[in-house]
Amino acid sequence: MDLFLGSQGLGALGSWLDGLTRRPGRAVLVPTAGNPMPATPWVDVAEAAMTAEGLSVHRFDLESATPEQVQAVLAGADLVFVTGGYPIFLLEHAQRSGFLHAVRQDVTSGRLAYAGISAGALLAAPDLERYRGDDDPGRVNDTAGLELVSFYPLPHANRGREERYSKVIAEEGDRHDFVVIRDDQAAIVHGDVLGLGNS
Repeated sequence: MDLFLGSQGLGALGSWLDGLTRRPGRAVLVPTAGNPMPATPWVDVAEAAMTAEGLSVHRFDLESATPEQVQAVLAGADLVFVTGGYPIFLLEHAQRSGFLHAVRQDVTSGRLAYAGISAGALLAAPDLERYRGDDDPGRVNDTAGLELVSFYPLPHANRGREERYSKVIAEEGDRHDFVVIRDDQAAIVHGDVLGLGNS
C-alpha cells in the first residue's frame, strides 16, 4: 500500500508521487468532508498541487454519489485524494456511497494510491469514533474507517493541540498507536514502512 496522510502542507506530495512504483496520472479528488463549511480553500490548493505534478484531476463528491458512480469513477483513476473537513460527515457518505468498501479493496490490493489531508487522513484509520466532534453533522452507527493503517493520525499538532495529544498518548498509548502530524508534515506509508516527511 502507498499512503500520504497529511495535516495541511503538501510540500512532500511530489517526492511521494515520485517514489511510487507506478507514478499516478489520474486522480479523484474527494471534497465531501468540507461540504457543510462555508468555504473550503484547501480543496483548490490540493487540486492545484496535483495539477502542478502533472496529474489529471477529477472532483467527485460523495454526498450525492451512488455506488455505481463510485465504482465507475474509481475505475478510471490510480490515485484517490480526500481533503479535510468533518470526519464523521465524510464517513457517513463514504459508507452510504460504497466508497469506503471500494477504496479499501483497491488500496489494499495496490491498484490505487491513497492521499488524505486532515479528515481525509483520519478516514484511513481503523476507527473514527475518537474524532467525533459536537459540531460534526455526520450521523453513523458504525465508525470503522478504511483501516488502511493500524495507527491513529493526530493532525494539526502545532495548532495548540500538543497538550491534548500528549494526554491521549499517555492514556491510550499502551493500547493504540498514534502518529502526531504537524501542518508541515505528512505520514508516508510504503507497504509496512511508515515515515514522516516535511510537507
